[in-house]
Amino acid sequence: MKIKIGKTLKQNCSNGTNNLIPIILLSIILCGQSYAQWEKTNLPVTVKVNTIVIRDSSIFAGTNGDGIFVSTNNGENWKSINEGLQSKFIHTILITGKTLPAGQARIFAGTETGVSVSTDNGENWRSINSGLSGLGVWSLGVSADTLGDTTIFAGAWSGVYSSTDWGENWKVTGLSTTAMPVHSIIIYKNFIFAASLSDGTFISQDNGLTWINIIIKNVDPFLPEMSAPIYSITAFAGPYFNYLIAGSIGGIYYMDYLPSSFEGDIALAKWDRPVLCFANRNDTLFTVQYGYFFKLFYRFITGLTHESLNIPFFGYKAVYSLALNNGYIFAGTDNGIWRLSYPVAITGVESSQEAPAGFELEQNYPNPFNPTTVVTYLLPVASNVKLIVYDVLGRPVATMVNERQTAGRHLAKFDAGGLPSGVYFYRLQAGSLVRTKKMILLQ
Repeated sequence: MKIKIGKTLKQNCSNGTNNLIPIILLSIILCGQSYAQWEKTNLPVTVKVNTIVIRDSSIFAGTNGDGIFVSTNNGENWKSINEGLQSKFIHTILITGKTLPAGQARIFAGTETGVSVSTDNGENWRSINSGLSGLGVWSLGVSADTLGDTTIFAGAWSGVYSSTDWGENWKVTGLSTTAMPVHSIIIYKNFIFAASLSDGTFISQDNGLTWINIIIKNVDPFLPEMSAPIYSITAFAGPYFNYLIAGSIGGIYYMDYLPSSFEGDIALAKWDRPVLCFANRNDTLFTVQYGYFFKLFYRFITGLTHESLNIPFFGYKAVYSLALNNGYIFAGTDNGIWRLSYPVAITGVESSQEAPAGFELEQNYPNPFNPTTVVTYLLPVASNVKLIVYDVLGRPVATMVNERQTAGRHLAKFDAGGLPSGVYFYRLQAGSLVRTKKMILLQ
C-alpha cells in the first residue's frame, strides 16, 4: 500500500480562498480575544478532566485522580460516582447500550490500573482485569461483527487487548509490544484504528488479529512528517470518501479513502500547538487548539475554505476533552469543565441541485492514485455521456460511463486494478462537448 502526502490545511482567522479539489473544509469557529461567554460548571476547579462522555441527558467526566463525576443538568450539579472504582485516574469512558437505566447499559472506565465496569449507571463499579495484569488503559472501543458478536478493545501501555465477554477476560491482539502506549482507538465500519504515543497509527481489518502500520513518508521537503505522539483519532464519512483524522503534537493530519478500501492521500494541517481531542455532531467535527476552536466538515462545492464565526475565544488553556449536548459545548481542562451555549445543529455536508453554468471535467482525485480514483464532471444540460480511459497510445482500457445523464454534478469511480503503472488519459464526451485530462497510476 502506497501512502502519499496530500494538500495542506492552513490556519488563520479570516476568509480564505477556495481550493479546486473538494476535500475537507476547515472552518475557524472561534476568533476574538474574550471568553466571557464561557461558563465554569460546578465541577471543582482543582479537578483535571481527561475525558467527557455524554449519553442521553447524563454527562460523565473522567478525571486525573478524582475519579468519575456525573451531571444530569448540563453541569449545574455533579455527583461523585466512585464506589468500587479500582483507580481514580480515569483515562477513558465507554458506554454501550442505547439507554442508561440500570441493567440496560454498561459503562466501562479505563483507569491507571486496568478496566472497571458499572451496570447501574455508575453507582457501583467492579474491576475486570483478567489478562490485563494491572495495565493502564488509555482508550476503549467496541465493535460487532456480521454475526452480532461483540468485541471490546482496550488500548493499554503495551498495545491493544480485546475481550469477547464484555471485559470479563482479556487477551493480547496482534498489536502488542512492551513499550507502545495506545492512546486512542476507534472502530469505523470494518476498520479498527489504533494510535500510539510512540509508533504512529495502526489499522486492523480482521478484528485485531493482524495490524498494518501507516508509515507516513514525506515526499515534499517543505512539509514535515507526522509528529508523534498522536493523542486522538476520529473518523467520519464524506459523501464520496471516508476520513481518518489524527490530532498530534504537530496539529491535525487526515487520510481520505474510498469506502471499499483503505487507500488515498495523506494530508497535513501543520499548526504550532498540539490537538488533543475531537467531538462529533451532525457529520461535523469539532476540535480545539489552545483556546481556538475549529470545525472540520466536507463541503461539496467549495472544497478547502476558511470562514470566521462569532464564537468567543476560550483563553490559552489546554483542552483535553470535548463534548456536545443540549446546545452546549463542554470543554474539559486542568481546572474542571467549562461550557458554552452554542447552536451546534450543523449539517456538515453541502451540495447544490442547481444546474452548473458550464460543461466541466475536473481533475481526478486522488491523483496519483492506487488503484482507485474518482472523476467529477459537470453537465449544464441532460446529455448522452461517455467517459472513457485511454493509455498513452490512445487505446481504450476502460469505460467508466456510457449512458444518458441529467444536468448537474456527477461522479464516477475508476478501479485500475490489473493495469500497469503509468500515465493514462480520461476523455469525457457529452453531446458535441469533449474534455480530456491526464491521470497517473502508481501500483
